[in-house]
Amino acid sequence: MTAACLIDLDHLDLYVAGDDALRDEILGIFETQAEMWAGLLDPSAEDAAWRDAAHALKGAARGVGAWQLGELCARAETLVGLARRREERAQLLEELRRTGRETIAEIRRLRDAA
Repeated sequence: MTAACLIDLDHLDLYVAGDDALRDEILGIFETQAEMWAGLLDPSAEDAAWRDAAHALKGAARGVGAWQLGELCARAETLVGLARRREERAQLLEELRRTGRETIAEIRRLRDAA
């Protein structure tokens, strides 16, 4: 998976205007938020808690241009009120966490390269 698939730096640059320190600060905040919200995604959670955590993580991901992670969160938001939701949620959560780890690893590489 390439860096372009994980973080859209052109999108992020709209907010930071080439300021690498600001970019790194925003990515650090995202990293903290992503870990917190992903930790709240529990396949057996009530619908509202699941949807709220997925929605918050989606917004944070899209804010930094992590489109793939944002899309997975958008899919997660729809997994409410389903008879088999735990199994479907668990499968999606595995993919979401993998993509989240890869995205955070890319963020760390970007910060280390600065």
